[in-house]
Amino acid sequence: MKRISEILALGTRSFAPAAVAAVALLSSCSMFHDDLPECAVRPTTRATVNFIYDYNTSDADRFAESVGSVTLYVFDAQGQLVLRQEHTVDAHAINASGYSMPVDLPVGHYTLYASARENTAGYEASLLTEGAKFRRSGDEQGALQENILYTLDHTAGLVDHCGAPLEHFWLTREAVPFDMTEAPMPEEGAPQPDDVLLSVNVPLQRVTNNISLTVSRTLTTRAAADAPLSPADYDIKVVTINGASTMDLLGRPTTDASTLTYTPHMTAPGTTANGRSCLTASISTSRIMHEEDASRHTQLVITSRKSGETFTWDLPALLANGRHAYGSKGWGEQEYLDRETDYEIAVDFNETDDSWRYIEVSISVLSWAKRIQNVAL
Repeated sequence: MKRISEILALGTRSFAPAAVAAVALLSSCSMFHDDLPECAVRPTTRATVNFIYDYNTSDADRFAESVGSVTLYVFDAQGQLVLRQEHTVDAHAINASGYSMPVDLPVGHYTLYASARENTAGYEASLLTEGAKFRRSGDEQGALQENILYTLDHTAGLVDHCGAPLEHFWLTREAVPFDMTEAPMPEEGAPQPDDVLLSVNVPLQRVTNNISLTVSRTLTTRAAADAPLSPADYDIKVVTINGASTMDLLGRPTTDASTLTYTPHMTAPGTTANGRSCLTASISTSRIMHEEDASRHTQLVITSRKSGETFTWDLPALLANGRHAYGSKGWGEQEYLDRETDYEIAVDFNETDDSWRYIEVSISVLSWAKRIQNVAL
């Protein structure tokens, strides 16, 4: 009788390949066994897009307190729209990085843009409210970025405000590249890695403005010294010289956009701090552009319906004086006009019964005020 050790040796020589394979299977995580850990698989890559609105005079992110809904546009490497995704802004989704929107994208290279508005119910719902609206077009699947436009409601160039200010509206400050990458496959026997989270910020800039205008006058004839101002006394409007009715996703007016005229959505008689009669007017406009060619600048135009005289101001140049209130910030004219959104302008006329003799114009920002002109007529 052979010894046990000889039998075992014989078995090993006869079945060595099968035995080795069995041992390999038993030691591999690909073999289901209650006592062995599961194999690690490629982790999922998840992506979120954060929206930031810190391009303002406070240099602080004011997205959470300002924006009600946001639309994300995702373009592929060929520049074609592959995803348009709208979310209403839920306060619970606001974090230290702003508002985060989850997106589901395959691996690839993308470019991101966004638009946002004040209305918390979203784009379609905002169109049902009072006032002129920015309406989008050209945003079908596969569209190119330059073909997606926002056009402000108007009739023959006159903005249809319907007695309401423009809804606050934001567009992309700069296009954002984004790479959706695939996580590496874990090595054999490695523990399961966590999912990979990719995050990117899309910066916004507001492209609507509010102008509060106060018109007062000093009358040189005693008979009319106490006559209150009436909205019927003056015709007030803001007129764009270059096209301003249509903007692209970066807030740039298109070359074929119509010239617009904005009229006050509210006018009312009032009294100045020193007790003089005045007229207040509120005007909302879209983005105000400061161009190298000043002849293309938007104009503030006031006409006296009593005397028939008309006075015109270069509005971007007038408003850009407000940047000096921020001292060392060093903002240029256009940057300031894009950061500031609420302006106060005072126009003081010295009138006789039949004409104006001089005008003083001032602009107020924070506690800072500047008198712009003292024009003899």
